[in-house]
Amino acid sequence: MSLQFRLNQTFNSDLSNPSSSGFKTLAAKVTSEVNKAFAKTPGFRRSIVNSFRSGSVVTDMTLVFDKQSSVPSLSNSQAILTSSSTSLNIIPGSISDGSSTTSGSAPRPTSFSLAALPLSLALLMVQLLAS
Repeated sequence: MSLQFRLNQTFNSDLSNPSSSGFKTLAAKVTSEVNKAFAKTPGFRRSIVNSFRSGSVVTDMTLVFDKQSSVPSLSNSQAILTSSSTSLNIIPGSISDGSSTTSGSAPRPTSFSLAALPLSLALLMVQLLAS
């Protein structure tokens, strides 16, 4: 599930770079708080911060569930985040479905797609060598 919300804090350019210490620190805080908020939601596995953008701090993230039927509606997700006592300082009314916006960054590959890549490359090599 893609989710987007704004944090009431000042954006700095360091947050645009996933390799920076600022990005890593804020991503760890956001992930920890969102994981706590959704911990009792059936099927919830983890959250992943995809990017931060300017506009206060716009947070684009992915919530991972064990199956499609476990994914809560946007309104339920909003209720979970707003009713939990997080230290994130989320701007009221800013929680939205992240898939309706473009973040400018590609989605992170899943473990399945990463595991299938070597197999796909090996099959391609065999086909090339056979022809």
